Amino acid sequence: MLQDSFRVDTPESVDLALEPAGLGTRFLAILVDALIQWGATVLLLLIVFPMTAVGTALNPFGNRAALDGVLLTILLLGIGFLFFLYKLVLEAFWNGQTVGKRVVGIRVIKANGLPVDFLQVVIRNLLRVIDYLPLQYLVGTVSIVASRRGQRLGDIVAGTVVVRDQRPTVPLAPVQLFHQPHYDLNLLREHVLRLADEDLEPARRFWTRRMQLENESRWRVAARIVDSLATRMGWQETLPPHPEMFIEAVLYVRAQ
Repeated sequence: MLQDSFRVDTPESVDLALEPAGLGTRFLAILVDALIQWGATVLLLLIVFPMTAVGTALNPFGNRAALDGVLLTILLLGIGFLFFLYKLVLEAFWNGQTVGKRVVGIRVIKANGLPVDFLQVVIRNLLRVIDYLPLQYLVGTVSIVASRRGQRLGDIVAGTVVVRDQRPTVPLAPVQLFHQPHYDLNLLREHVLRLADEDLEPARRFWTRRMQLENESRWRVAARIVDSLATRMGWQETLPPHPEMFIEAVLYVRAQ
């Protein structure tokens, strides 16, 4: 039975609540993608077939078989991409979304809450053929309804889940300091500049999701992030009494 939501513990120990995409939402995304695929196919046919007639008219004594072969190859490659690679390519390089998924506000992610990787996208799309069996997506529908996380067979094998797209409700960095800093901000700025963007990613994720954490978990996660930040930036000064204050100051200074 599909859950209303489920929780995962991300690698930075952030307890994250996710809402699986429902069957109706997923079918609406499939419908939007299907309209795009079939519309593009019709457009491709309308382009290719007139080109055959034009080529024959311009060169009636030429090698028509060669021209037809080239155009047929273009047509088959185009249709092959639209119906076999369209979803795979978009999900792999558009952060787990196709056009249909973006329109309805869902995306594919790893079961642990992290962005999906290329191999997982390939696996879930190859197994899509089985999910469509015996007809009209029956296997996939049964699997989605029966799975607690709304996973079709391809999702279960690939270790992925389709969830509602949750946009951050707070900025990635504080727009002002809500706590009096316990150190010189200019000194902090010199150290923060030593950090790469990937060093700050756990802090940014924590900042946007901290309200979802219980107090004990929130303190524990913040302390781990502060230890990592202080080590990476070579910070030797006194840390504030609450680790979240240091994260706030680091993100604020970096944003400036």
